[in-house]
Amino acid sequence: MNDQLTFDELRAYQSGRLSGPARHRVERLLLENPFYADALAGLEAMQKTATNVSSGTMAEQMADLRDALHQRIHESANKKRLWPLWIATTTAAILFMLAMAIYFIFFAPKYSVKPKPAVPAKTTVFQTKPANSIDQPFSVYNPS
Repeated sequence: MNDQLTFDELRAYQSGRLSGPARHRVERLLLENPFYADALAGLEAMQKTATNVSSGTMAEQMADLRDALHQRIHESANKKRLWPLWIATTTAAILFMLAMAIYFIFFAPKYSVKPKPAVPAKTTVFQTKPANSIDQPFSVYNPS
């Protein structure tokens, strides 16, 4: 089931040009969705204003409203208004980098450099000559 209303359907409902089932569908959607009820109220208020002002058709009024909205958006987005945004963004970036530097300097876990394993020193010791050995030096581990 189609649960969306168009502007044309709202206008047709308001003017009474819808058939029974279509009218029932629009009324059900107006009751279920407050957005559509507000849109219908706005349409009625806009038509009431249009009959009081009688400045043109509904399409012309909507075009005027659209142009006024675009002009207001364009005026509000000037450099003077955007300047505080740049200041806030730059300040936030600097504070973030400062906080990270403080964390890494003072609070980050410190990893000590592991010393290289010491190679045991080899010393040459001469032994007195037993009767069955040859004069050969041999290595003995000296822990000092």
